[in-house]
Amino acid sequence: MRKLIILLLFFGLLATLSSAKNIEDELPEEQAEAIGADSLVDELPDGAEEILADVDLTQGIDFWDKCKLLLYEALTGSDNSLRDALRLCAILLGVATLCSIVKMSSTEEASPATTIVGALGICAACIGTFQSMISLASDTVQQMTDYSACFLPVMASACAMCGGMTSSSAIYAGTVLFAQVLMQLISKILIPMVYFYLAIATAESALSSITLKELREFVGWLVSKSLRIILYVFTGYMTLTGIISGTTDAAAVKATKAAMSGMVPVVGGIMSDASDTLLTSASILKNSVGVFGMLAVIAICLLPFLRVGMQYLMLKITAAVSGTVGMKPHVELIKNFSGAMGYLLAMNGACGLMMLISSVCFLKVVG
Repeated sequence: MRKLIILLLFFGLLATLSSAKNIEDELPEEQAEAIGADSLVDELPDGAEEILADVDLTQGIDFWDKCKLLLYEALTGSDNSLRDALRLCAILLGVATLCSIVKMSSTEEASPATTIVGALGICAACIGTFQSMISLASDTVQQMTDYSACFLPVMASACAMCGGMTSSSAIYAGTVLFAQVLMQLISKILIPMVYFYLAIATAESALSSITLKELREFVGWLVSKSLRIILYVFTGYMTLTGIISGTTDAAAVKATKAAMSGMVPVVGGIMSDASDTLLTSASILKNSVGVFGMLAVIAICLLPFLRVGMQYLMLKITAAVSGTVGMKPHVELIKNFSGAMGYLLAMNGACGLMMLISSVCFLKVVG
């Protein structure tokens, strides 16, 4: 069921992006200035600003061309991460192999000492990488939160201009609430719990303790379930909000046009047609701002996501390869370390997904 929900969200996002891939209509600069659209460029982090600084929100935005550029820049910037991941992979395999050789050539009494030394060696090899990746994940989440403080009010104003007053208010309030909850959860609870998870995993490997294994599994379960619950509640709120408030806004816009056309003598029809023109212009502005916002989210998240993802993938491969040469406690420790890297990947992905879902919901507001 979970995979089905995620798949449906992905196809909904893809459909929205496809329909808005090229925003080519020119926009009135007065409307863009009224909602503070220029601040979307000014508030971009340094890395994203270099790629998106040439975008003019009053001109056309080719979504897919910008996505290709973002992907190219992210892949180019992640070369060092791949080398670091390969180096770590080689070190871990070396430690696991060496400990296995020492165990085979030593007495039974020396075996526990070999297990403890190997576990500490694996932890020492990984701790620098994990500190770097945890710092990267935390900074990315903070950048996303800071940028959302600029992007969400602009998007809400654009949606309100095109007739979605109720929807934009509900989406804005919900996104701000859940984004703040997620940010506080990650910074105050989940990241410290990743450190705790790593410490427990190392002690479990060194001591072969069943109690520590159960505690580690509980901590990992708590981290993953916390992220899932927030995203499930958030997507449920957005779905319900879109159904209820979207219908309300559509009815209000329709009633307003009918009132203008039927109740105002002589010029009622002209006023109704003029309102159609204004709403269309506002809708184009909303789409342009929304597409730029999605590009900004991708620009902020993509490089960190690739860097953490490379570390995660290489640790998974290392765990699989070490299973053929290493001692079982050490192989399990590498697997657990890859799981911890996966939690960092999930934190980055959760923040990016939340902002992309919000952008999609804003783009679907009646207009």
